[in-house]
Amino acid sequence: MIAVFALHALRTRIVPLIDLRLFRSASFCGSAGMMFLFGLSLYGAMLLLPLYEQQVRGRSAIEAGLLFSPQGLGMMLAMILVGRVVDRTSPRLLVLAGLVLSVLGSVAYTQVGADTSEVLLGGSLVVRGMGLAAATIPVMSAAYRGLRPTDIPRATSAVRIFQQIGGSLGTAVLAVVLAHQLRGATTAGGVVDRAVQAHAYAVSFWWTLGFSLLAIPLVLLLPGRPAMAAPPPAPRDGSGAVQVSDGAPGRRRRRATAVPR
Repeated sequence: MIAVFALHALRTRIVPLIDLRLFRSASFCGSAGMMFLFGLSLYGAMLLLPLYEQQVRGRSAIEAGLLFSPQGLGMMLAMILVGRVVDRTSPRLLVLAGLVLSVLGSVAYTQVGADTSEVLLGGSLVVRGMGLAAATIPVMSAAYRGLRPTDIPRATSAVRIFQQIGGSLGTAVLAVVLAHQLRGATTAGGVVDRAVQAHAYAVSFWWTLGFSLLAIPLVLLLPGRPAMAAPPPAPRDGSGAVQVSDGAPGRRRRRATAVPR
């Protein structure tokens, strides 16, 4: 079915749901792939974190939600900081830094037990949230580098689709992994072993960390230069010709160029 869709999307004159011609841009390819993997890591963890607090630690739903809030705090802080420098810093550098923070923030959960310090877990969530936000913002902006203005709306919807698909797939995969690991958590007498439960969640969190590591090779597809360092596009007149200055003040000459269709 995917092959049939790809063949149809490349031949039809009607704009498809996902315009495959956008993948001619290496920057868009890297951004779409990374948003897919970020969906796997972010939404998958959103399933595991509250369940761990409720099943292993015996928290209520409200308490589990409050204990999950440090990740949102970290994302808010990173968005404020990264938003100020994203146009003046290499997307590759920002994304790599974000991935490193995301991995460091996930390590504590891969070693989680039934009585792990909540302070350690909360601090890890702050670091993890900062990493996810620091990586997501430059990835989103890099998706449009090299695209024509008319392609930007289609690129926006395509990137969001990949993120949502990644989130759905990540939730499903981690639910299966967790269910498989929890099979031995209840003894024949109906007693729940909290240590086995905690180990099951630790194994599942290794998967979220792996999803983040898979995004590292895609960083090489992102632009290495800041957006402000890229040369601005040459102005065009109504006929599609590029206005090129010959060096004399107030004088411009026209160079005819083919207008992409």
